[in-house]
Amino acid sequence: MQHPFQLRDHGGNVIEMIVIEEIRSDHKVAEALRILVKKFDYVILSLSESASLHPSFSQTMADLAATGKLLVVAREDNQVAIEMHEVKRFKEVHEAEHRVEGERHVQRILEQLKKMSPLQSSAHKLMQMLRNPDVKFEEIEEVTRNDPKLTMRMLKISNSAFFMRRMPFDSLKSVVAFLGIEGIRQIILQETFEGFAKFFANQRDKLAHMRRCSHLTAYIGKLLGGDQVLVGKMLSAGLLHDLGALMLCYYDSDEYARVNRMVRNDKKTITEAEIEVFGIDHQELGQILVPKMGMPEFLGPIMAKHHNRSIPSGDLVLPALMVANGYLNQHIEKLPSFTPYEQFLPALAEERRNKKTSAAIGKKSGDSKMADITATKEEEGDVFAVPHVFEVLKKELDKYILSGSEAHGN
Repeated sequence: MQHPFQLRDHGGNVIEMIVIEEIRSDHKVAEALRILVKKFDYVILSLSESASLHPSFSQTMADLAATGKLLVVAREDNQVAIEMHEVKRFKEVHEAEHRVEGERHVQRILEQLKKMSPLQSSAHKLMQMLRNPDVKFEEIEEVTRNDPKLTMRMLKISNSAFFMRRMPFDSLKSVVAFLGIEGIRQIILQETFEGFAKFFANQRDKLAHMRRCSHLTAYIGKLLGGDQVLVGKMLSAGLLHDLGALMLCYYDSDEYARVNRMVRNDKKTITEAEIEVFGIDHQELGQILVPKMGMPEFLGPIMAKHHNRSIPSGDLVLPALMVANGYLNQHIEKLPSFTPYEQFLPALAEERRNKKTSAAIGKKSGDSKMADITATKEEEGDVFAVPHVFEVLKKELDKYILSGSEAHGN
Protein backbone atom coordinates (compact mmCIF):
# COMPACT_ATOMS: atom_id res chain seq x y z
CA MET A 1 0.00 0.00 0.00
CA GLN A 2 1.38 3.40 -1.01
CA HIS A 3 2.04 5.88 1.81
CA PRO A 4 -0.45 8.80 1.71
CA PHE A 5 2.30 11.43 1.69
CA GLN A 6 6.03 12.05 1.42
CA LEU A 7 8.14 14.52 3.38
CA ARG A 8 10.97 16.62 2.01
CA ASP A 9 13.17 18.67 4.34
CA HIS A 10 14.09 22.02 2.77
CA GLY A 11 16.40 23.01 5.63
CA GLY A 12 16.00 26.10 7.76
CA ASN A 13 13.20 24.38 9.68
CA VAL A 14 10.97 24.23 6.57
CA ILE A 15 9.28 20.92 5.65
CA GLU A 16 7.34 20.03 2.50
CA MET A 17 4.53 17.45 2.53
CA ILE A 18 3.74 15.97 -0.88
CA VAL A 19 0.32 14.25 -1.24
CA ILE A 20 -1.08 12.27 -4.14
CA GLU A 21 -4.78 11.86 -3.31
CA GLU A 22 -7.86 13.72 -2.13
CA ILE A 23 -7.61 14.99 1.45
CA ARG A 24 -10.69 14.80 3.66
CA SER A 25 -10.99 15.94 7.25
CA ASP A 26 -10.33 12.42 8.55
CA HIS A 27 -7.35 11.78 6.28
CA LYS A 28 -4.00 10.92 7.88
CA VAL A 29 -2.56 14.02 6.22
CA ALA A 30 -4.74 16.24 8.42
CA GLU A 31 -3.35 14.69 11.61
CA ALA A 32 0.21 14.82 10.27
CA LEU A 33 -0.11 18.51 9.35
CA ARG A 34 -1.23 19.39 12.88
CA ILE A 35 1.94 17.75 14.21
CA LEU A 36 4.23 19.34 11.63
CA VAL A 37 3.10 22.92 12.24
CA LYS A 38 4.10 22.48 15.89
CA LYS A 39 7.58 21.24 15.00
CA PHE A 40 8.55 23.41 12.01
CA ASP A 41 8.62 27.12 11.26
CA TYR A 42 6.81 26.59 7.94
CA VAL A 43 5.03 23.67 6.27
CA ILE A 44 4.52 23.54 2.50
CA LEU A 45 1.59 21.32 1.49
CA SER A 46 2.23 20.26 -2.12
CA LEU A 47 -0.66 18.75 -4.06
CA SER A 48 0.37 16.52 -6.95
CA GLU A 49 -1.81 16.42 -10.08
CA SER A 50 -4.00 13.66 -8.57
CA ALA A 51 -4.43 15.39 -5.19
CA SER A 52 -7.05 17.88 -4.00
CA LEU A 53 -8.67 19.29 -0.87
CA HIS A 54 -12.18 17.96 -0.12
CA PRO A 55 -14.77 20.46 1.20
CA SER A 56 -14.75 18.62 4.54
CA PHE A 57 -11.13 19.76 4.98
CA SER A 58 -12.24 23.40 5.35
CA GLN A 59 -12.31 23.48 9.16
CA THR A 60 -8.93 21.78 9.36
CA MET A 61 -7.63 24.43 6.96
CA ALA A 62 -8.98 27.15 9.25
CA ASP A 63 -7.16 25.62 12.23
CA LEU A 64 -3.91 25.33 10.30
CA ALA A 65 -4.25 28.86 8.94
CA ALA A 66 -4.41 30.21 12.47
CA THR A 67 -0.83 29.03 13.06
CA GLY A 68 0.47 31.22 10.21
CA LYS A 69 2.83 28.43 9.20
CA LEU A 70 1.09 26.70 6.27
CA LEU A 71 1.58 27.36 2.54
CA VAL A 72 -0.13 25.39 -0.24
CA VAL A 73 1.21 24.49 -3.68
CA ALA A 74 -1.38 23.48 -6.30
CA ARG A 75 -1.24 24.03 -10.06
CA GLU A 76 -4.99 23.99 -10.71
CA ASP A 77 -7.76 26.01 -9.02
CA ASN A 78 -10.05 22.97 -8.73
CA GLN A 79 -7.50 21.30 -6.47
CA VAL A 80 -8.19 23.86 -3.73
CA ALA A 81 -11.92 24.55 -4.21
CA ILE A 82 -12.43 25.33 -0.49
CA GLU A 83 -12.14 28.36 1.76
CA MET A 84 -8.39 28.90 2.25
CA HIS A 85 -8.73 31.11 5.35
CA GLU A 86 -5.88 33.39 4.22
CA VAL A 87 -3.48 30.49 3.62
CA LYS A 88 -1.44 31.51 0.60
CA ARG A 89 -1.41 29.26 -2.46
CA PHE A 90 1.31 28.99 -5.10
CA LYS A 91 1.64 27.07 -8.33
CA GLU A 92 5.29 26.10 -7.88
CA VAL A 93 7.28 24.96 -4.84
CA HIS A 94 10.05 27.49 -5.44
CA GLU A 95 7.44 30.28 -5.18
CA ALA A 96 6.39 28.99 -1.76
CA GLU A 97 10.03 28.82 -0.68
CA HIS A 98 10.52 32.42 -1.78
CA ARG A 99 7.46 33.41 0.22
CA VAL A 100 8.96 31.77 3.31
CA GLU A 101 11.93 34.11 2.90
CA GLY A 102 9.46 36.99 2.63
CA GLU A 103 7.77 35.95 5.87
CA ARG A 104 11.16 35.89 7.58
CA HIS A 105 11.95 39.36 6.26
CA VAL A 106 8.67 40.56 7.78
CA GLN A 107 9.55 39.03 11.15
CA ARG A 108 12.92 40.80 11.17
CA ILE A 109 11.31 44.09 10.12
CA LEU A 110 8.77 43.84 12.94
CA GLU A 111 11.60 43.23 15.39
CA GLN A 112 13.33 46.37 14.12
CA LEU A 113 10.05 48.28 14.33
CA LYS A 114 9.82 47.74 18.10
CA LYS A 115 13.09 49.62 18.59
CA MET A 116 12.33 52.62 16.37
CA SER A 117 12.17 55.93 18.18
CA PRO A 118 8.87 57.10 16.57
CA LEU A 119 7.15 54.13 18.22
CA GLN A 120 8.46 55.11 21.65
CA SER A 121 6.89 58.58 21.45
CA SER A 122 3.89 60.15 23.13
CA ALA A 123 2.37 60.63 19.68
CA HIS A 124 2.43 56.87 19.09
CA LYS A 125 0.82 56.24 22.48
CA LEU A 126 -1.86 58.76 21.60
CA MET A 127 -2.44 57.17 18.19
CA GLN A 128 -3.01 53.78 19.81
CA MET A 129 -5.51 55.35 22.23
CA LEU A 130 -7.39 56.91 19.34
CA ARG A 131 -8.13 53.46 17.88
CA ASN A 132 -10.75 53.30 20.62
CA PRO A 133 -13.84 55.13 19.25
CA ASP A 134 -14.94 55.92 22.82
CA VAL A 135 -11.72 57.60 23.91
CA LYS A 136 -12.30 60.64 26.14
CA PHE A 137 -10.56 64.01 25.85
CA GLU A 138 -9.35 63.67 29.44
CA GLU A 139 -7.32 60.61 28.41
CA ILE A 140 -5.77 62.55 25.52
CA GLU A 141 -5.03 65.47 27.84
CA GLU A 142 -3.24 63.21 30.30
CA VAL A 143 -0.78 62.10 27.61
CA THR A 144 -0.17 65.58 26.17
CA ARG A 145 0.21 67.17 29.63
CA ASN A 146 3.46 65.26 30.06
CA ASP A 147 4.76 66.23 26.62
CA PRO A 148 4.46 70.00 26.04
CA LYS A 149 6.44 69.77 22.77
CA LEU A 150 3.88 67.34 21.35
CA THR A 151 1.10 69.75 22.32
CA MET A 152 2.89 72.58 20.52
CA ARG A 153 3.38 70.49 17.38
CA MET A 154 -0.28 69.43 17.40
CA LEU A 155 -1.37 73.06 17.71
CA LYS A 156 0.94 73.99 14.81
CA ILE A 157 -0.68 71.34 12.61
CA SER A 158 -4.20 72.33 13.68
CA ASN A 159 -3.45 75.96 12.79
CA SER A 160 -2.14 75.07 9.34
CA ALA A 161 -3.93 76.09 6.16
CA PHE A 162 -5.48 72.64 5.80
CA PHE A 163 -7.97 73.15 8.65
CA MET A 164 -8.96 76.62 7.34
CA ARG A 165 -9.63 78.14 10.75
CA ARG A 166 -9.92 81.93 10.86
CA MET A 167 -9.08 82.23 14.55
CA PRO A 168 -6.04 80.18 15.65
CA PHE A 169 -6.47 77.40 18.19
CA ASP A 170 -4.80 78.17 21.51
CA SER A 171 -5.41 74.84 23.27
CA LEU A 172 -6.14 71.20 22.48
CA LYS A 173 -9.50 71.59 24.17
CA SER A 174 -10.47 74.21 21.59
CA VAL A 175 -9.23 71.89 18.82
CA VAL A 176 -11.45 69.06 20.06
CA ALA A 177 -14.41 71.42 20.46
CA PHE A 178 -14.09 72.51 16.83
CA LEU A 179 -12.74 69.40 15.06
CA GLY A 180 -13.85 66.61 17.38
CA ILE A 181 -11.87 63.48 18.19
CA GLU A 182 -11.62 62.70 14.47
CA GLY A 183 -9.80 66.00 14.00
CA ILE A 184 -7.30 65.01 16.70
CA ARG A 185 -6.84 61.66 14.92
CA GLN A 186 -5.99 63.47 11.66
CA ILE A 187 -3.50 65.70 13.47
CA ILE A 188 -1.80 62.73 15.16
CA LEU A 189 -1.50 60.89 11.84
CA GLN A 190 0.28 63.92 10.37
CA GLU A 191 2.49 64.09 13.46
CA THR A 192 3.22 60.36 13.09
CA PHE A 193 4.35 60.88 9.51
CA GLU A 194 6.62 63.74 10.56
CA GLY A 195 8.19 61.49 13.20
CA PHE A 196 8.96 58.85 10.58
CA ALA A 197 10.11 61.51 8.11
CA LYS A 198 12.84 62.50 10.58
CA PHE A 199 13.75 58.87 11.19
CA PHE A 200 13.91 58.10 7.44
CA ALA A 201 15.41 61.49 6.53
CA ASN A 202 17.86 59.93 4.05
CA GLN A 203 14.96 58.70 1.87
CA ARG A 204 14.30 62.17 0.47
CA ASP A 205 12.76 61.13 -2.84
CA LYS A 206 10.26 58.75 -1.27
CA LEU A 207 9.29 61.26 1.42
CA ALA A 208 8.81 63.96 -1.23
CA HIS A 209 6.60 61.58 -3.21
CA MET A 210 4.48 60.85 -0.13
CA ARG A 211 4.04 64.55 0.72
CA ARG A 212 3.10 65.39 -2.87
CA CYS A 213 0.73 62.46 -3.08
CA SER A 214 -0.90 63.58 0.17
CA HIS A 215 -1.42 67.12 -1.08
CA LEU A 216 -2.85 66.03 -4.44
CA THR A 217 -5.11 63.39 -2.88
CA ALA A 218 -6.54 65.97 -0.47
CA TYR A 219 -6.89 68.43 -3.37
CA ILE A 220 -8.93 65.86 -5.29
CA GLY A 221 -11.08 65.49 -2.18
CA LYS A 222 -11.72 69.24 -2.20
CA LEU A 223 -12.62 69.10 -5.91
CA LEU A 224 -15.18 66.46 -4.95
CA GLY A 225 -16.66 68.74 -2.29
CA GLY A 226 -15.59 66.40 0.49
CA ASP A 227 -16.10 67.39 4.10
CA GLN A 228 -13.28 67.87 6.63
CA VAL A 229 -13.29 64.22 7.70
CA LEU A 230 -13.11 62.82 4.15
CA VAL A 231 -10.41 65.25 3.00
CA GLY A 232 -8.49 64.59 6.23
CA LYS A 233 -8.52 60.87 5.54
CA MET A 234 -7.28 61.54 2.02
CA LEU A 235 -4.46 63.68 3.36
CA SER A 236 -3.40 60.93 5.80
CA ALA A 237 -3.75 58.20 3.16
CA GLY A 238 -1.40 60.05 0.83
CA LEU A 239 1.14 60.66 3.58
CA LEU A 240 1.29 57.06 4.79
CA HIS A 241 0.45 54.87 1.77
CA ASP A 242 4.10 54.04 1.07
CA LEU A 243 5.16 53.39 4.66
CA GLY A 244 5.85 49.76 3.70
CA ALA A 245 8.33 50.93 1.05
CA LEU A 246 10.11 53.14 3.59
CA MET A 247 10.42 50.16 5.90
CA LEU A 248 11.75 47.83 3.19
CA CYS A 249 14.37 50.39 2.19
CA TYR A 250 15.38 50.94 5.83
CA TYR A 251 15.58 47.18 6.35
CA ASP A 252 17.95 46.64 3.39
CA SER A 253 18.79 49.74 1.36
CA ASP A 254 21.11 47.86 -1.01
CA GLU A 255 18.45 45.35 -1.93
CA TYR A 256 15.87 48.12 -2.31
CA ALA A 257 18.24 49.90 -4.69
CA ARG A 258 18.10 46.68 -6.72
CA VAL A 259 14.30 46.96 -6.69
CA ASN A 260 14.53 50.48 -8.12
CA ARG A 261 16.95 49.35 -10.83
CA MET A 262 14.55 46.57 -11.84
CA VAL A 263 11.75 49.13 -12.15
CA ARG A 264 13.86 51.50 -14.25
CA ASN A 265 15.82 49.04 -16.36
CA ASP A 266 13.68 45.90 -16.56
CA LYS A 267 10.30 47.69 -16.79
CA LYS A 268 8.93 45.76 -13.82
CA THR A 269 6.22 47.25 -11.61
CA ILE A 270 7.35 48.23 -8.13
CA THR A 271 5.36 45.40 -6.54
CA GLU A 272 6.74 42.80 -8.98
CA ALA A 273 10.30 43.90 -8.23
CA GLU A 274 9.75 43.94 -4.46
CA ILE A 275 8.29 40.43 -4.47
CA GLU A 276 11.18 39.17 -6.58
CA VAL A 277 13.74 40.67 -4.18
CA PHE A 278 12.03 40.41 -0.78
CA GLY A 279 9.28 37.83 -1.25
CA ILE A 280 6.72 40.47 -0.20
CA ASP A 281 5.69 43.89 -1.53
CA HIS A 282 5.29 47.21 0.25
CA GLN A 283 1.49 47.00 0.03
CA GLU A 284 1.23 43.82 2.06
CA LEU A 285 3.91 44.97 4.50
CA GLY A 286 2.06 48.26 4.98
CA GLN A 287 -1.17 46.41 5.73
CA ILE A 288 0.69 44.33 8.34
CA LEU A 289 2.12 47.49 9.91
CA VAL A 290 -1.26 49.22 10.41
CA PRO A 291 -2.39 47.21 13.47
CA LYS A 292 1.19 46.72 14.69
CA MET A 293 1.63 50.49 14.85
CA GLY A 294 -1.83 51.21 16.20
CA MET A 295 -2.92 53.19 13.14
CA PRO A 296 -6.61 53.66 12.20
CA GLU A 297 -8.21 50.69 10.45
CA PHE A 298 -9.22 52.70 7.36
CA LEU A 299 -5.54 52.79 6.38
CA GLY A 300 -5.37 48.98 6.02
CA PRO A 301 -7.06 48.79 2.58
CA ILE A 302 -5.18 51.93 1.51
CA MET A 303 -1.85 50.27 2.23
CA ALA A 304 -2.92 46.95 0.71
CA LYS A 305 -4.62 48.03 -2.53
CA HIS A 306 -3.18 51.30 -3.85
CA HIS A 307 -1.59 49.47 -6.79
CA ASN A 308 -4.64 47.35 -7.59
CA ARG A 309 -6.00 47.46 -11.12
CA SER A 310 -9.64 46.91 -10.14
CA ILE A 311 -11.90 49.86 -9.35
CA PRO A 312 -12.80 50.01 -5.63
CA SER A 313 -16.50 50.57 -4.96
CA GLY A 314 -18.16 52.54 -2.20
CA ASP A 315 -15.00 54.43 -1.31
CA LEU A 316 -13.54 57.75 -2.43
CA VAL A 317 -10.27 57.79 -0.47
CA LEU A 318 -8.64 54.92 -2.35
CA PRO A 319 -9.47 56.01 -5.94
CA ALA A 320 -8.45 59.60 -5.15
CA LEU A 321 -5.13 58.32 -3.82
CA MET A 322 -4.63 56.04 -6.81
CA VAL A 323 -5.16 58.92 -9.24
CA ALA A 324 -2.72 61.16 -7.35
CA ASN A 325 -0.16 58.36 -7.02
CA GLY A 326 -0.52 57.25 -10.65
CA TYR A 327 -0.26 60.80 -11.95
CA LEU A 328 2.96 61.40 -9.99
CA ASN A 329 4.45 58.07 -11.11
CA GLN A 330 3.69 58.70 -14.78
CA HIS A 331 4.02 62.43 -15.35
CA ILE A 332 6.39 63.65 -12.61
CA GLU A 333 8.61 60.68 -11.75
CA LYS A 334 8.50 59.27 -15.30
CA LEU A 335 8.36 55.63 -14.21
CA PRO A 336 8.25 53.23 -17.15
CA SER A 337 5.77 50.99 -15.30
CA PHE A 338 2.99 52.48 -13.19
CA THR A 339 -0.42 51.35 -12.02
CA PRO A 340 -3.17 52.39 -14.49
CA TYR A 341 -5.30 55.07 -12.89
CA GLU A 342 -7.28 56.81 -15.65
CA GLN A 343 -10.03 54.21 -15.23
CA PHE A 344 -10.88 55.78 -11.84
CA LEU A 345 -11.45 59.26 -13.28
CA PRO A 346 -15.05 58.73 -14.55
CA ALA A 347 -16.22 57.69 -11.06
CA LEU A 348 -14.63 60.82 -9.55
CA ALA A 349 -16.20 62.98 -12.27
CA GLU A 350 -19.62 61.47 -11.53
CA GLU A 351 -19.18 62.11 -7.79
CA ARG A 352 -18.28 65.74 -8.46
CA ARG A 353 -21.33 66.22 -10.72
CA ASN A 354 -23.65 64.63 -8.15
CA LYS A 355 -22.26 66.75 -5.32
CA LYS A 356 -22.58 69.96 -7.32
CA THR A 357 -26.18 69.09 -8.21
CA SER A 358 -27.05 68.31 -4.58
CA ALA A 359 -25.40 71.50 -3.38
CA ALA A 360 -27.33 73.56 -5.95
CA ILE A 361 -30.62 72.00 -4.86
CA GLY A 362 -29.76 72.64 -1.23
CA LYS A 363 -29.02 76.29 -1.89
CA LYS A 364 -32.37 76.77 -3.64
CA SER A 365 -34.18 75.28 -0.66
CA GLY A 366 -32.06 77.33 1.74
CA ASP A 367 -30.89 74.39 3.83
CA SER A 368 -27.68 73.26 2.17
CA LYS A 369 -25.11 72.00 4.67
CA MET A 370 -22.74 70.64 2.03
CA ALA A 371 -19.36 72.07 1.19
CA ASP A 372 -19.25 74.35 -1.83
CA ILE A 373 -17.30 72.99 -4.77
CA THR A 374 -15.30 75.87 -6.15
CA ALA A 375 -13.53 75.90 -9.49
CA THR A 376 -11.17 78.33 -11.11
CA LYS A 377 -11.66 79.27 -14.73
CA GLU A 378 -9.17 76.55 -15.69
CA GLU A 379 -11.14 73.98 -13.68
CA GLU A 380 -14.57 74.71 -15.10
CA GLY A 381 -16.29 71.85 -16.86
CA ASP A 382 -15.20 68.28 -16.24
CA VAL A 383 -12.10 68.62 -14.07
CA PHE A 384 -11.42 64.89 -14.28
CA ALA A 385 -11.44 64.64 -18.08
CA VAL A 386 -8.23 63.53 -19.79
CA PRO A 387 -5.97 65.39 -20.56
CA HIS A 388 -7.45 68.36 -18.66
CA VAL A 389 -6.96 66.63 -15.32
CA PHE A 390 -3.20 66.47 -15.92
CA GLU A 391 -3.07 70.23 -16.33
CA VAL A 392 -5.17 70.78 -13.19
CA LEU A 393 -3.00 68.48 -11.07
CA LYS A 394 0.25 69.93 -12.44
CA LYS A 395 -0.86 73.47 -11.65
CA GLU A 396 -1.79 72.51 -8.08
CA LEU A 397 1.48 70.60 -7.60
CA ASP A 398 3.51 73.57 -8.84
CA LYS A 399 1.70 75.87 -6.38
CA TYR A 400 2.41 73.42 -3.56
CA ILE A 401 6.12 73.14 -4.38
CA LEU A 402 6.58 76.89 -4.88
CA SER A 403 4.83 77.66 -1.60
CA GLY A 404 7.64 75.93 0.28
CA SER A 405 5.15 73.77 2.17
CA GLU A 406 6.85 70.59 0.96
CA ALA A 407 10.21 71.60 2.36
CA HIS A 408 8.70 72.51 5.73
CA GLY A 409 6.67 69.33 6.01
CA ASN A 410 3.23 70.95 5.58
